[in-house]
Amino acid sequence: MPPETHDEAAALEHNILASRKMRPGDKNYRAYVGPPAQYDFMGATQFCLLTGLGLCEDHHVVDIGCGSLRAGRLLLQYLLPGRYHGIEPNSWLWQQALDREIGRDIQAKKAPRFSTEENFQLSDVADASADFIIAQSIYSHTGLDLFATSIHAAARCLSPTGQLLFTAILPDSTGVKNMPLGAEIAGWVYPGCTCFTHEIILQVCADAGLHVQQLNWFHPRQVWFRATHTPDLQLSPEMEAQLGTGKPLFDKRFHPKPK
Repeated sequence: MPPETHDEAAALEHNILASRKMRPGDKNYRAYVGPPAQYDFMGATQFCLLTGLGLCEDHHVVDIGCGSLRAGRLLLQYLLPGRYHGIEPNSWLWQQALDREIGRDIQAKKAPRFSTEENFQLSDVADASADFIIAQSIYSHTGLDLFATSIHAAARCLSPTGQLLFTAILPDSTGVKNMPLGAEIAGWVYPGCTCFTHEIILQVCADAGLHVQQLNWFHPRQVWFRATHTPDLQLSPEMEAQLGTGKPLFDKRFHPKPK
């Protein structure tokens, strides 16, 4: 390895390790999007869920709130050119991820699309074009208006057999205390969080013509949901068992220390 390449790699590792000590929301492309010490896992778990549900390299994926490409960096390597569409109004996040970590050459090789849309309308996504739409920790920061707008837009953009995967915070989720109900507020809340009742989530999806079910896929703070156009595409208990929980073994971050 040439000295300049070694120095660049060492500097990147130093910066990544330093970012793990920051607080969620700090002005750093890794820290701004959530707990920086879990950045690797929070990208990997999305990728594993998508592939577990049948994602293939020729599928089209829309990543709502792609941030600093926590999951996008894995999807870009996996998908064929032109199949990844990231939506993120804070464009500095994915710009810095490309400049400092992923490399700009991937734009020429994989031709991803990026949108800076703020209104959740998915106006740059064609009708019935997306095989997968994922929104991880997006609706945990919205009021009911943006949540409903986004779900309706996703329903329009999903292919007939497409899958919408999203997380939300339920009132009984871990760590919920004095958190406002999303149904009682409007707009975007960040870094604050909101929670939605299971009934509201079901109703919003039903109003958009989607059939939704809660998944048993592991998330440290939120709950995963999966929505499809028709009920026959929902997972059976046997399929859920085959998918598994996604909780990593031997990762001390997600297992209580023995007493």
